[in-house]
Amino acid sequence: MGTEAGGSIDVDSGVDRGFDDDEVVVDRDGVVAGEIRLTSVHNFRDVAGPGYALHPSGTMARGQVYRSTPLTVGDEDLGMLERLGITTVVDLRTGSEIAQQPDVVPAGAEYLPIDVLGGHTSAATLTASVLTGAEEARREMSETYERFVVGDYERRAFGRAVRALAVSSGPAVVHCTAGKDRTGWVSALLQLLAGVREEDVIADYLLTREMSEGFVSAIRTYVQAEMPEKLEVIEVLIGVEEANLRRSLDALASEFGDARRYLVEGAGVEGAAVDDLSARLRRG
Repeated sequence: MGTEAGGSIDVDSGVDRGFDDDEVVVDRDGVVAGEIRLTSVHNFRDVAGPGYALHPSGTMARGQVYRSTPLTVGDEDLGMLERLGITTVVDLRTGSEIAQQPDVVPAGAEYLPIDVLGGHTSAATLTASVLTGAEEARREMSETYERFVVGDYERRAFGRAVRALAVSSGPAVVHCTAGKDRTGWVSALLQLLAGVREEDVIADYLLTREMSEGFVSAIRTYVQAEMPEKLEVIEVLIGVEEANLRRSLDALASEFGDARRYLVEGAGVEGAAVDDLSARLRRG
């Protein structure tokens, strides 16, 4: 199992979220209601959450974009993805991460690997083997989140990912390795674009702690047994810290003002595509 920034730790995530077909309901507008849980993938959830309230009114549309970890799914979960009508899978990982844990893509879905790091940030090689301690790891993670906004390469790559979601003909999945940093930033951008309040964006980001509890526990147990001297560094790499996302949000506010300007002026996404996506992400 890989860590978020590309290091590899082979452990069983122990995911078992009690998936039940009866929980999945599609209303007359084609919107999926209820909670979707996959037994073989942790932290799989709707970017819209329960249908987050928007400013000044309305709710975020469910069933449009899902977030995840790698789609190393079995037949049952693959069938669920196909029943959800997934038409696009956007994979934010590096080539080496993909080679270690390739996706199982739903039938008929387009698979788009978009490496949003590309070696242009220290996070591309952020592994326990190259970091000397927890403070260095914490500093590197914080700087990586800032580069999601100020880094030219990263920003353009995130733009390509969001554009792929914008032009998707149906529901999409976006993911990285741990489903928290790169995926967390795309999720935050979509929520902000729709009009979700910042406090709800942050709360949704922190929800990964709960959704990944089994995955993190398995990694921690493995590291304690096999490389205890790296435990503090690994704890930072697999952690979900509010300060990291706030670093991105602060940079977004100071550099661009809002998510739309970031995507159009900073990330090179066509304004019409951004506006179409924004409309699709809103209900009411």
